[in-house]
Amino acid sequence: MPRRVEPLDIAEVARKAGLLPHEAALRIQEYSQHGRLRVGDLLDGLAILLSTLAGQGSVKRLCEFTALPYVYSARLGERNDKEFVCVTPYEQNAEVVRALFDGTTVSVVTNAADVERKSGFDVIICVPPLGQRAQRETGADGFGGDVVRQLVPLLAKGGALYFVTGRGAVFTPRAQKTRDDLVNDGLGVAAIIDVAPGGFPGTTVEGVVFLFRREVPAKRFVGALRDTEEAVPLASALLAGPSKRAGANWAWLEREDNQTFANVEHTRLLEKLAPRGRKTVVPLGSLLVGSRVMRADALVPEEDRAAAFLFVPEYAGSRVTADPEEQTVKPKAVYRLALDPSKANTRFLARLLNGPYGKQLRADAAMGATIQRISPATLLALELPLPDLETQERIVRIDGDIGLLKAGLLDMQDAVDQDWSQLGEVSEKIDRLKSVLDVERQIADWWRELPYPLATVYRRYQVSQDAKERLGTLMHFFEMAAVYLATVGGSHVTKMRRDWQDVFAKWLHPVGAAGIERADFGFWINLAGASLKDLNRIASDAELRKTAIEIAGPELVQIANTIGSLGKATEALDVARRIRNSWIGHGGHIKPSDAARLENELQQSVRDLYEITASVFRNFELVRPGMAEVSDTGFRFQIEELSGSDPTFATEVVELDRPIKSKALAFWMRGARAMCPALPFFRLGLPQQPQETSFYVFSRVEKEGFRWISYQETREQEFVAPDDELRGIIAMGKADA
Repeated sequence: MPRRVEPLDIAEVARKAGLLPHEAALRIQEYSQHGRLRVGDLLDGLAILLSTLAGQGSVKRLCEFTALPYVYSARLGERNDKEFVCVTPYEQNAEVVRALFDGTTVSVVTNAADVERKSGFDVIICVPPLGQRAQRETGADGFGGDVVRQLVPLLAKGGALYFVTGRGAVFTPRAQKTRDDLVNDGLGVAAIIDVAPGGFPGTTVEGVVFLFRREVPAKRFVGALRDTEEAVPLASALLAGPSKRAGANWAWLEREDNQTFANVEHTRLLEKLAPRGRKTVVPLGSLLVGSRVMRADALVPEEDRAAAFLFVPEYAGSRVTADPEEQTVKPKAVYRLALDPSKANTRFLARLLNGPYGKQLRADAAMGATIQRISPATLLALELPLPDLETQERIVRIDGDIGLLKAGLLDMQDAVDQDWSQLGEVSEKIDRLKSVLDVERQIADWWRELPYPLATVYRRYQVSQDAKERLGTLMHFFEMAAVYLATVGGSHVTKMRRDWQDVFAKWLHPVGAAGIERADFGFWINLAGASLKDLNRIASDAELRKTAIEIAGPELVQIANTIGSLGKATEALDVARRIRNSWIGHGGHIKPSDAARLENELQQSVRDLYEITASVFRNFELVRPGMAEVSDTGFRFQIEELSGSDPTFATEVVELDRPIKSKALAFWMRGARAMCPALPFFRLGLPQQPQETSFYVFSRVEKEGFRWISYQETREQEFVAPDDELRGIIAMGKADA
């Protein structure tokens, strides 16, 4: 409706329609927020978590304080087997809650003082208003600490109090003081559960659930709720009690350990990024000749002249070097570290600090909202994994050899540019080098490593004999590559940005260019370039990266950082697009000799595409998750790997940290514990035969639905069929375009 619908009206209509209270509560948020609540949002996930925790058989009396027109424990109010009191301080919200629970035994009051005390409540859920801070009121901290204090006297001796608030309460001094006061009053923190954006109606703030108990716990539970499917396993792990084993999204820590699950997850990421092999972990400061850190523009002291120097910019994202001439940062913004050459090789350290593990270490240690800087003391405290000195030097020599090869190739390129008479000699050198590396064979057999369905199209190109068929199939390969890369980039962006709908609206409906409704080769190239570039931005921008980790987890962000490099492939694809658009007889009427000539012109684009994508595609796959089960360490999925050119897909069992939709396509980096659901630009099989392995991609919007086409040898090369998920994506921003 164009007008705002009142929550009370929605509640009454929903109850008359026969919806249960918890279903009606969700509809209130959906319609009163003008559709801002999306399917799969975490609001219901948090409600499931709290209802599961508070719904144990031993719980007889339950109280929820809520400042929202929403009741997280509404499922328990439907059962009528517990004494349920809902306290809401605002009369308009109280009317909504009364309408929700009409016909049940739930009592609704607007003042906690009106609650009959009896023997106390077994469970209290407190969801106070966020951001309200009465400066003169004792105990107000902006996160609802004053409300929690009022409810504590209502808690039974063995009861549990769940305090649901903004995640800032974890580290804000005022909120920390509230927790300390509660501990001093005999309430111990038994659990801290991070809640991703989407847990609070009408806002995108991150949340946290604190569990307070009167008895002091021996262990503390930490977890993270980011998907609705995680709610029940997370609650089960908490209710089961302390365990030595940790799950994908939870762990038990010592009582004195003040970490949250974000810290635990980050430690896991560092362990995964750390180089394997024999090593000793030492602080960087222990490798110095002295304890001083000087700026690179300062004079070198006499006592440091025999040292080896390492140059580390104060900016966390800049490159570390062992040579001041290689630095791109001004000397006054670079730290010069005098290292003992008998302990470490400076070129090895530079390589380590510039690698994935070292970059993560420096990013973690950096401070600053706009420009991330690292202080000298923090820099020296970095714990680095070091192999023995001989291994360090061997790694440096290999790195140097690769650099020499690169320099030699550039010299040969310059020689050909300046003197064509050297072409024969240069060609012989390159052919000898290629024969050692077997590059030509690797490119010809690329289909063995390409993800499906690119592998199928590329293999058909390799075995084609007819010149016109070879050219047509090669063009199909480039077009399929553009669609694939656009879907890879776009899918990962949707998982890492809160504002992805706004971003996508601009990409899907560009001003003055072809949009998604009639997607052509150029559209897919532009979408691939924009989305993959955005992944690079997310990985490099401190704020965007922090948000992405909170939403999607650190491992998926690390994967996105890797696949962001695929954005360079759009240049090779654009060359193919220009050749196709300038093709004489674009409709397919072309002489075999012209087809052979154009195919030959495209060989450099094939090589460029191989150079840019081969290392990523070697481990990156399109998969279809199947049956799943919850394990102690995560979610165990049986998946179909859609790799290679053979449409008979292999099956494998993998462990994931988070749930993924079964029977839907997803992207997976081999060995990773995270998957990314694929946008609905792909589909397997015809509408009535979804088990078929024929692969189709979205082409354009038509009156009857969407046209889907296949670049493979299939029984039906195209068809028209609807898709509700794709329709919703295409509609984003259409009215504004």
